[in-house]
Amino acid sequence: MSLELLRNRWTYPVLVALRSGPLRSAQLLDLINEGNARNVDLVGARVLHERTLVTTLHRMEAEGLILRRIEVLASGVAPWELTLMSRGLLNAMGGIASWAREQVDHLTTTVRKHRGLPQEEADPATSGLPPRRPEQDYWRGVGMALVILRLRWSFAVLCQMSRGPQHPTGIAAAINAGIARNRDITGNRALSEKVLWDTLHRLVDGGLINHQPRAGQFASTARCTLTASGYALLAALAPVGTWASEHEEHLTAIVRRRRGLDDLRGPQDGRR
Repeated sequence: MSLELLRNRWTYPVLVALRSGPLRSAQLLDLINEGNARNVDLVGARVLHERTLVTTLHRMEAEGLILRRIEVLASGVAPWELTLMSRGLLNAMGGIASWAREQVDHLTTTVRKHRGLPQEEADPATSGLPPRRPEQDYWRGVGMALVILRLRWSFAVLCQMSRGPQHPTGIAAAINAGIARNRDITGNRALSEKVLWDTLHRLVDGGLINHQPRAGQFASTARCTLTASGYALLAALAPVGTWASEHEEHLTAIVRRRRGLDDLRGPQDGRR
């Protein structure tokens, strides 16, 4: 459920921008777009517009990820800041950053391919951009990992694969059985065969899964296995899982609201 929070394109950039302290909306817009320019080799010509930022901020506020302390200013616009809950989420991502640092070359190639971008990285010496600082590389790595994990079924497939080698049809059957047991948060969604194969191909490209049919063998009969990198990523996600368990009731309410299953009625103590 924690990954559901980060599925929106701009949630993670907002969280990272606010990690150092409160910012007003205009400051956030400038800082995020500066980050986009600094990472143009990964995001292309993507630009955050004011209207989209406002929508994102209000959704994140309703979900308890950010807040504004109106009493901070006697006049003017109160700045946005992280809640204790979202700070805990960012702290839990340290393992993902370490994993991404070890996989940086392959991960960078995978993200550029996923987004249809050239494989060459811009040279800061000729691009007019300053070299990235270590802290910026840290959050860049987490962002690249999230590009893969945000694919709707990636995490479910990886978790199922952690149980050992399986045929693709068995993976889909097990995931759909789990969905049926959790209709209160999954709704009527199901993993289709086409989406399963699209997901598997993305995870193979990302170096997280092995799936290599022998000559003359149907792809559906060849077993899939997690790579060492896949196992390492699941281990890196463990602190995020612990964080999600601590906020399970609130996250469940958020997911149900996003999927039109219920009103958002989670505890609000994480917002202060």
